[in-house]
Amino acid sequence: MAQAVDEVQRQAAKDVDNQPVSSDLSIVVLLAVGALSLVAVLSGLHWWLWHPMLIFCDQGLYVHMAQLLLEGKVPYVDMFDVNPPLAIYIQILPVLLSRLFHMPLPLSFSIYVCALELLSCCLVLWVLVAARRTGAAILGASALLGFVYYNHLQRMDFGQREHIFCIVYAPFLLLRYLRWQGITIGRWPCIAVGVIAGIGLALKPHFMLMACAPEIVWWLRTRQSKPLLAPEVLSVVAVVAIYLFHFIFLPPQELQAFFNFVVPIYKEGYEYYVTSPIFNMASFWRIDFLLLALASVLALVLARLSSLPLAICAFSFMSAVVFVLAGQAWSCHMIAVRMGNSMALAVEAALLYQVLPLHLVGLGRPKLAGMAASLFAVAIIGGGMYLNAAKVVENEEFLNRQPYPLVQVGYPEWGMGAADDMENFVASCLEHSSKGDSILFICASMAPGYPMLLQMERKPGSRFLHGMMLPILSFIIDRPDLSAKARERFKGYKKQVIDWYSEDIKKNRPKLIYIQDNPMSWVFGDVDFINTIMSNYKKLEERNGISVYKRND
Repeated sequence: MAQAVDEVQRQAAKDVDNQPVSSDLSIVVLLAVGALSLVAVLSGLHWWLWHPMLIFCDQGLYVHMAQLLLEGKVPYVDMFDVNPPLAIYIQILPVLLSRLFHMPLPLSFSIYVCALELLSCCLVLWVLVAARRTGAAILGASALLGFVYYNHLQRMDFGQREHIFCIVYAPFLLLRYLRWQGITIGRWPCIAVGVIAGIGLALKPHFMLMACAPEIVWWLRTRQSKPLLAPEVLSVVAVVAIYLFHFIFLPPQELQAFFNFVVPIYKEGYEYYVTSPIFNMASFWRIDFLLLALASVLALVLARLSSLPLAICAFSFMSAVVFVLAGQAWSCHMIAVRMGNSMALAVEAALLYQVLPLHLVGLGRPKLAGMAASLFAVAIIGGGMYLNAAKVVENEEFLNRQPYPLVQVGYPEWGMGAADDMENFVASCLEHSSKGDSILFICASMAPGYPMLLQMERKPGSRFLHGMMLPILSFIIDRPDLSAKARERFKGYKKQVIDWYSEDIKKNRPKLIYIQDNPMSWVFGDVDFINTIMSNYKKLEERNGISVYKRND
């Protein structure tokens, strides 16, 4: 008996990553997980088809900026935001899709993100086929299940830049896992995975730090340098280099506005967004940090069996560090942590099969084949049960929703949407303006201007697509530690912004102007903005702290 126990322990202690497994069994498992991935993505797409006008504010802003870019507008000159231009470029495809099929922009965006999810799953499967004779294929398939589950739950952060980064990075992460195990992968899948990962990594600088964390784990485990020069890494470097190089060809006024106006304001005023780190960690996202702790402990316990969960947890941990240092309670900043948690726990669940005392009931041989069979059962039975439960919830939601006829916003061929997906001011906007009219939002956030400008297909009344810059400037000017010279400089910036608002109102003559009473009443200060610059506007209504003004024709 003792000898049998020792044998089981020795079997469990072997590195699962490189244990041999039947190629046919691996292919069956990959096909099952691939089928579940397809069904999950299509199920998610089905939900978004029920909500053809639903898009959240951040995502709506960049889709609209891509639309304006295609119309010839220059970023940071004709349309202002704080983020580098890649956030705009990646939204060009949904705009073209909307034009080609005459569909609402929010719906084309949802289809675009679902297509990215499907592409990512296909790339993962393409890569894992190279490992079909080893346990790495089974663990990679487990990670894919966690990735699919994580994506199926996305709603408010669906299509955020962090979400898109996670979608395009997941194939790269699993490819790198195989690379560090010494598994040979074809050149073309490496290049394809590296190119799309490079686009995601270039979206925000700190994504590079998050992607480096797993590489450090694998390097410490193997002490090899050759994997660092693999084709997928070179593809990432090439994409990032091309993106940086393209700045040379941007219009001088765009570069001047971004680096000498936008960047200094947001760099100095970044603390405007900062909240308590303890609040950020212990309130909304407490469960995410607890799951990270659980996944990390299990990764350390199972480290002898596989390097994958520890590498994924390193990615999650670095993502959590970035979240804490950023100091903001925004849910989008936790997306990478959540993806890592889901993938790591899925892999760890598979690895725990290796250490279960199945010999006591005569089921201990061969363990890796048993793990593959269990994963197949989970993919088919458990996945089917989950998707069926999701379907029940969606059907109940569909039966209880209040329909919204899309003919009101110019899309009769797309039937009905949901009234809850429309912004609160849609009714007044339809009553007092027409498609193609300019409307202006001077609010401290992107909402309600977004998604309303997309849903109503109205033109922005100013180069400032939202009014966030004004309260940030006021916050900077009121800082007691600011030098007198810097205070005068930022006062000049604030005056320039208000002057530009005045110019835009005179030039574009927006039909409606929405002003958020707080903080804009404090922000404008001595400038009697409403009675001077808006002297030919009358107040229509006030709702949710926002006053609506209509131009006197």
